[in-house]
Amino acid sequence: MKETPQDHSLDARLAASKFSGDGFLGHDHRPVDEIITEDLRTLDRLRIEKETLHGALADAFEKARAALGGRVDIRPGLSAIAHESMGRIPSPFRGDGMFEKGDVMLTDSATGDTLILTALGLFLIHRHGFFQGHGSRYRIDPTRAARLLDLRPEEAG
Repeated sequence: MKETPQDHSLDARLAASKFSGDGFLGHDHRPVDEIITEDLRTLDRLRIEKETLHGALADAFEKARAALGGRVDIRPGLSAIAHESMGRIPSPFRGDGMFEKGDVMLTDSATGDTLILTALGLFLIHRHGFFQGHGSRYRIDPTRAARLLDLRPEEAG
């Protein structure tokens, strides 16, 4: 399929820049729509709704932010801590606006596995189903996120 000027413009906004550092794609060279489709298929295989995963991630994010830099337990064995940063970052998708920088790190105490959440990353999942590309520092891998949050298919309603 031929790339449109809009596709090229989005690709440029997803790449590394002064706003996004290493960018939203990491080392993933697939088109954005393929990345989105594959991650949504992963959620289907897990039998977890995107909204359920997003809600659990957003809840953890807000709990950590409310702790004002202190460590907070999200569930037994999973903690979170918020790190503030100055400034704002624009969404790579036109019309979505600007988002506060800063992140929340989820850490599984048993495995040491971590996941980094940002306001923009959560919005991209909610609005576009975009979990970011493989290798992106801020990719929220759906399988890892569901495992860390101990989500089960029956919770997907």
